[in-house]
Amino acid sequence: MAGPPALRESGFKGSGRLFVLPDDRDWVMLGFQSSSASNAEWVKFTINLLVVGKQAWDDARERSPHLSAKPSPNRIGPHRYLQRIGHLTHGRDHWWRLYTSQDTEPLVAEILVVRHDAAVPKLRREMTDQSPGPRGTFEGIRQDNR
Repeated sequence: MAGPPALRESGFKGSGRLFVLPDDRDWVMLGFQSSSASNAEWVKFTINLLVVGKQAWDDARERSPHLSAKPSPNRIGPHRYLQRIGHLTHGRDHWWRLYTSQDTEPLVAEILVVRHDAAVPKLRREMTDQSPGPRGTFEGIRQDNR
């Protein structure tokens, strides 16, 4: 998929399903999430975006020790911004399907455009917006997990 080389060009580090844009103040992440509906013939996936202050995450972990050392864009948890990319690109939740028999080039090209035109610019805007959240698709999720 449109993974590591293209994401590294945008400053991300990581591999597999999770990529982090290094920042001193915030956790800024992009995650590929596959659906449990996937099967041997196709993989259904989407992309999740996350921004959460590192101090806010650490504070939440003190209140809720079950939280991992680092957040994940593929799990609901405390956040300032958590969004599925489809809401930015399609106006609603959107999942792609990658079939084992298909030519992957058109899908990879689409994901590269989504990354370049929607994901990275939105994450950078959310990094500069330090106003309290939560914002995004999962804005109704409590931040403090109390």
